[in-house]
Amino acid sequence: MTLPRLVLMVFLQALILRDVSPLGQWTQPQWALWALLLIPPQAGPFIKLIAGFGMGLGLDLAMGTYGQHMVAGTVLGGLLPSLHRLMAPREGYEVNDRPTLKDMGSSWLLGFTLLCALIYHLALMVVTEWYWHLFPAALFPALTSAAFTTLCCLMTHLMVYSPDRRKATS
Repeated sequence: MTLPRLVLMVFLQALILRDVSPLGQWTQPQWALWALLLIPPQAGPFIKLIAGFGMGLGLDLAMGTYGQHMVAGTVLGGLLPSLHRLMAPREGYEVNDRPTLKDMGSSWLLGFTLLCALIYHLALMVVTEWYWHLFPAALFPALTSAAFTTLCCLMTHLMVYSPDRRKATS
């Protein structure tokens, strides 16, 4: 289920959601990041790395960004195993735990999403701005875009994994 979701979100971001940035460069959400964050913590590190690479490559091919998203996605995909270990509950992950609100809780989901969005946007900023004197001007837009991406990912998560809808089907 992860691969179709990732392909769908890359497609949606590249074709429909690419221009959704209400404050210009200050809020450039990466909607496809939501699908990458739904990879279970129990998945192998190579799967996470390849998923990040694939997400970034798909965005680059569809949006014509010349490898920027591929680098940022690969960095995040490579760091996902460490982030899952860092954010693990005290008793560890259960075999069937998924990174959803129902399984992990709101504080875990918010912290994990914000941390991943921050890493992704900072990596994207480093690749986009090659010169050191341009970094200070790009740092604040990367931080605000990470916050907006977190908000967009959480809204998407609540639309797809609505707590009320899950209770009605059970």
